[in-house]
Amino acid sequence: MHYLFGFSGRINRAKMWLFFLISIIWEIVVGLVAILGLHWSHYLQALKTFTENRHSPFDPAPFPIPDAVAGTAWFAVGGIALLFVLFIVAYFAVFVKRLHDRNKSASWLLVFVALPWVLDIVVLATGSVGGLPQGLFVGPVGIVRGVAYVLVCLIGLWAFIELYFLRGTRGENRFGPDPLAK
Repeated sequence: MHYLFGFSGRINRAKMWLFFLISIIWEIVVGLVAILGLHWSHYLQALKTFTENRHSPFDPAPFPIPDAVAGTAWFAVGGIALLFVLFIVAYFAVFVKRLHDRNKSASWLLVFVALPWVLDIVVLATGSVGGLPQGLFVGPVGIVRGVAYVLVCLIGLWAFIELYFLRGTRGENRFGPDPLAK
């Protein structure tokens, strides 16, 4: 449980990749809870019809509306909310421990997580079509949006390389012993 929900200590790259796989499984479970608990079969049919008949890649997809009449809907919504909260806690705990392995404090989450979220909000709030940014580098606002979009991509790449590919500090550091020490 400390691996997913504890914020102290260090983890190596292999455990970071393991969390990546756990995240995929977590998303499948949430999707199944949503599909089965909220009776989204009509949404899946609408999505199939949409993909077969859309005229532009920027056409908005139909929004999933749960079947609120179903007795399982409230249990499904509660289950999804609980899984979401648990995932967010696990996400931050694993990232903090991986940053610790790189001898960085948890404050680096501001650079790797919070800053891209803020920049992404700037990009999307100033204009998007179908969830995709449009008009980047066109006019003064477009230049700001374009720079913000490029920064989001660069910070994301930096964080990915830093957390998933670079070896942690050899030996003990201020956050604990080397997880690879024998």
